[in-house]
Amino acid sequence: MTKLLKTLHNWVGFVISLIMLIVLTSGIYLGCVDLFKRMDNKGQQFSALTHEQKAEIAANVLASYPDASGVKLPTKMAPYVEAYSRQASSFLTTDLQELGSQLKADNEVWRFIFFFHRNFQLGDPGKHANAISAILATVIIFIGLYLWWLIRRGFKWKHTLPKNGKNGALIKSHIQLGLIFSIPLLIMSVSGAYITYGAWGESTLDENRHMPVVAQAGDWRGQILAAQKIWPDSELVSVSKPRKVQGDSYVYSLSFNGDNALGLMQADTIKIDLNTGKLDSAQTFSDKGLAYQAKYSARFLHDGARMPTWYLLMLIISSVVGTLMVSFVLLTFVRKEILAPMKARAAVRLQN
Repeated sequence: MTKLLKTLHNWVGFVISLIMLIVLTSGIYLGCVDLFKRMDNKGQQFSALTHEQKAEIAANVLASYPDASGVKLPTKMAPYVEAYSRQASSFLTTDLQELGSQLKADNEVWRFIFFFHRNFQLGDPGKHANAISAILATVIIFIGLYLWWLIRRGFKWKHTLPKNGKNGALIKSHIQLGLIFSIPLLIMSVSGAYITYGAWGESTLDENRHMPVVAQAGDWRGQILAAQKIWPDSELVSVSKPRKVQGDSYVYSLSFNGDNALGLMQADTIKIDLNTGKLDSAQTFSDKGLAYQAKYSARFLHDGARMPTWYLLMLIISSVVGTLMVSFVLLTFVRKEILAPMKARAAVRLQN
């Protein structure tokens, strides 16, 4: 049984490693872009704003930038105002002085690598190949952990980094690094597969719920302030216009940083109809049902986009380690299973 598992781990792991090498290296790039973006404060210092100030800023930005899809308010992570759309973003001070702008077309390299990471630029076939590889990688990780358990008494920290380029040193390093970083690697693999195959689940909202008028119709400032009063201790971070306007309603979203077990940001949402001033819904992350929570969490557990910076940094480090692990196993596999038999056959031919 152990011999079968070793063979499975080696051969399936080799094939998966070729794909994972692409996924991990592209993931490092994407993670570093996000990390550097968080480090760029646009020369601004964070200063806590009152609820009234946030409502005023959001209302003024939405009025001044009618083509914007929404506005992001200052946070400790990004201490500036951002008016964004699908085409561009404008960065502002809290006094609404422009700091600069960025066209989404300037991010074509990021866009290419994102879809290369997601589906190898092959559309749905590439997406499914990536997801299946993530599932197989999860199986391989568990097999590897079991095989480590059989030789656990030989575990030594000094083997974590290889002393030389010999097969034995590389394999020992592969085993030790795989053990140390098994949990984040499992998180990335499982969440990556779940992004593709997980279901969103049904809405948890009661369609017969009472929808009170919270502020005057058409009053951005008054409605945003009323929304903040529903959750006075939560941090309002963005106001987003609707992607599609249905009938006479104009239901927009307000995102909040609230408390949840995973530390997810912008996970609590209030929706208001601008044209009537009616509250459409107010849902925290825990209100949205387990299926929705799982699907929503998978995306951000995978890329760290709405997670604390320490988590994003952990993903980047784990991806770097994963790249080393994959490189070590590819090199040793090629040496042992491909080059060594070729040399042996060549030697036999010379003898004959």
